[in-house]
Order: sequence, then C-alpha cells, then structure tokens
Amino acid sequence: MTALSPMFNMVFEHLERVIDERVGLIRSLQEIPREAGAPHFFHYYAEACNTGAFTGCNFSPISGGAASNRAGAAAKAIGEVIERYCSSLYSLQDLPLTSYDSASFPCVHPKEFALFSQGQHAQDNFPYVAFTSSTPIHWCPLTDWHSQKSVFAPAAMVFVPYIFDKPNGEQPFCQPISTGLACHIDPDQARLSAICEVIERDAFTITWQAQLKMPRIVPKTLSEENQDLVRRFEHTGAHVSLFHLKMDHGVPVIFSALQHASPDMPALVFAAAASLDPEQAVKKSLEELAHTRRLAHILKTHYPPKTLVSDYRNVRTQNDHVHFYCDPRNAFLAKTLFQSPTWIDFDDIPYLASGIPKRDVAILVQDLHRLNYSVLLRDLTTPDVKDLGFFVMRAVIPGFHPLIIGHAHRPLGGKRLWTLPQRLGHRGIRRERGDNPAPHPFP
Repeated sequence: MTALSPMFNMVFEHLERVIDERVGLIRSLQEIPREAGAPHFFHYYAEACNTGAFTGCNFSPISGGAASNRAGAAAKAIGEVIERYCSSLYSLQDLPLTSYDSASFPCVHPKEFALFSQGQHAQDNFPYVAFTSSTPIHWCPLTDWHSQKSVFAPAAMVFVPYIFDKPNGEQPFCQPISTGLACHIDPDQARLSAICEVIERDAFTITWQAQLKMPRIVPKTLSEENQDLVRRFEHTGAHVSLFHLKMDHGVPVIFSALQHASPDMPALVFAAAASLDPEQAVKKSLEELAHTRRLAHILKTHYPPKTLVSDYRNVRTQNDHVHFYCDPRNAFLAKTLFQSPTWIDFDDIPYLASGIPKRDVAILVQDLHRLNYSVLLRDLTTPDVKDLGFFVMRAVIPGFHPLIIGHAHRPLGGKRLWTLPQRLGHRGIRRERGDNPAPHPFP
C-alpha cells in the first residue's frame, strides 16, 4: 500500500459520515474508467458539499486524483476536495481590513511578495492594483514557523475562493490560488506537503519564465517502481522526460514532460512535484502527469484547438493553459526545455528527508531561513474535518515566485525570477528584454 493508504482507510472507516449526497462533507466519490489508449493509472473524482447554505457563497469544490493504485487515487481526490472545502470557509469580519502602514499588528511588508511589475500596473485595464504599504486589504494571522510568532499576511493569499471586499475598498491585488494547500491525517505531513507545493511552483515558474535548461534524468537510473510508471506512459506510444529543477534551497523538484506524436493525443503535457525524498518527488510528478494527461485528452477530444495569437492573450483559464499545448503546432514553444545538454543519474539528486514529517518541516524551514525566506503556516482545519481525523494547512513563502492563471497577467515582479537563475549559473533574463513570451502549461 502507498503512503496515502492510511488516509483512504480512515475515510473508509467513516464512510457514512464523510460521503453522502445530501448531508455529507463529500457529496460523491467516483472512480473514473480508463479510456482506450490511456496509460494504466487509476483516476477518482470527488465533489464536496455546497457551502452556500452556511457561508452565503455557493461553492462546490470538485477535485480529482490519479495514482498507480486505486487507494492512492481515491485518497488524492478526497484530500484535495477537503482542502478546497476548508480553504473556502472564512468570514471577512474576522479578518482586519487595513493597510500595512495603518496596521496595529505585525504584517509582512507588501514589497516582500513577488507579484507584478510597474510596467504591468501601467497597462490599460490591468486587473490588479499595485500592492503597496498604503493598500487597504484584509489580513489573516499565520505562524512564522521559524520564530513561532504570529504574523499577518494577505487573506487573499490564504483562502480560496477569495472574494475581494470591494464595497469596503479592497481591490484585487493578486490572484487567489490553491498553491500551498495540503490535507493529510498527520498535521506535520500536511504542513510538509503545503511547503513543498510552494517550492514546486516557484521552481517551475522560474524555470519556465526564465527559459532555463535544466538537467535531464537518465530513465534507466530510476528505481524499478518509477521505471514502471514511465513504462505505463510509453506503452501508449508516448515519451516521458524527467528534469531536476535545482534551485537555491536544494530541495528536489522533479518536472515531468509527456510527448506524443499521435494526432489523436495531446502533443505535450507537463507536471511537477517537490519532496525532500527524490524518490517520492519522481513518483508524485509522474502521477500528477497522468492526472493532467487525462484533462488534456478531454480538452483535445471535445474542444477545437486554441487559436495561436501573437501575444497569447486568449490563454486565460486553467484549461486554456493545458489545452494550448495539446496542439502539436504549439509544441515548438516548449523546445528550450528539451535542449539541455546535461544528463544526470537519479542518484545524483540529494536525499534530504529524515523520514519524520515534523523533523522534515524543521529542515525545510531552517534551509529557507538561511536564504532569508520565512515559511508562514496557517491551520485551516474546520471542526467537522478535524473530527474526522484530517488536517488542512496553508503555506505562504513571501518572495517565492507564484503560479498565476492567465498569460497576460503572469507575475513579472519580485526578485527571484530576475536574479536567481544567474546565481545558479544560468544565463537568466533581464527586465529590459522580458521573460518567456509563451504561456506556461500548468492548470
């Protein structure tokens, strides 16, 4: 059984309390049949209850999960839908509305966040206002995990979906997104997974926007278990490439790419995962690749190709980003990824895990603290979810580069995108020349 199986077993033990179409936290959980020609992975779909009855905001989070075994896929779908449920429950009355300058409590300074450039804010109809020390927003308390002190960060970076409080002067200044949310039966494992997702998205967005040529992993050096996952894709005629996105913190981040020459299949699909254990990072990346491949196949089968426009402004939604690379005519835009001259063995990637989630969280927090980054954590677990034995955590790392949906609004602010590649020995990019003009491929 996988590491996720205890989560599945807990849900099974409380099945009648968790899943019920009318009164359950989860309305439905269904296994999705594997379509003809698809790689051999299990897929599950879960839908949470509609929170409108007790929040005033109609929201029925839907999630999916893919894994090499049935229990793992079900656990992923359940965990994701629970994290979305918990992150949607908040009251603006509990979140103080003020600017950084006027706050009577400790806050993260707006300049610490990587958001948008001055040039973007100067554009006509740009949807986000500049986040400055005088910008009124709702704040939420989190815990700085290094100092164990409370510090406030923007509520829009904690809760999702987040509705900006425009009637009271709060204007959109960022895109609320699920990066940094995690659910698990072990609160420390949930914290660890949440931090790792922020690390993964930062590594991917910097790699993509700065067009970095990262080392590729020799497939035959993978473990037998992960070679089996690669073969599941390749038995369908596809080709899998794995990359190590090495950043300043040294945490293994594995980026996977699926290429298919058949006109009936998505041309390109991508995924990534981060973990102190590189074996788990590879496995999670490949299972996420299977999950995204299924979405890509649906989009390619049921929708016409995305029209290629000069500035790609029609890539606006999560589906748009994935669908764009289903078309082989757009595959050339990702060619830089595959031009890396460097190959490494899997064993060249450092193993940093202690095997104890609480200790691993401390390792990550300390490593990032040495780089002058703070790890902020918020326990979002609602009483009903905690009663079932689950924990939902949100991680925020100010300064790490975010993933944003909608190519025209990709983040061009902050420092890491413009300085980290050069420090790592890459050519990097300069503000006067701009970043990768092509949209990223992540949902």
